Amino acid sequence: MVLRGRGCVVTRFDDVICEAIATMHLLVVQYGGAQRLVQPHVYGDDAAGERLLSAYQVAGGSASGAATGWKSFRIEKVKSLTLSDRRFHAPRPEFQRNDGAFSRIICQIGG
Repeated sequence: MVLRGRGCVVTRFDDVICEAIATMHLLVVQYGGAQRLVQPHVYGDDAAGERLLSAYQVAGGSASGAATGWKSFRIEKVKSLTLSDRRFHAPRPEFQRNDGAFSRIICQIGG
């Protein structure tokens, strides 16, 4: 579900994703027919206005066949998303704040 109003888009996942980023909790994401366990790093909108989550996948399925690595999840394609009780303790070493793929950042690690 996407809600629009006053120039801002709110999805049903905004609060959960931003909480996970702020507290460094992993997320369980149902996406592309597979369940994935991810470390969320950046959440926001791309230049086309699509809502994205940039996360490092640590386990689960993948259409590309890569069970681990950096993934961009289009929120409109997420079937379900839940906060895990597992935590990660630092951003990935290759993480760069203020990712240029985002025209608007809603929340990100460290800010």
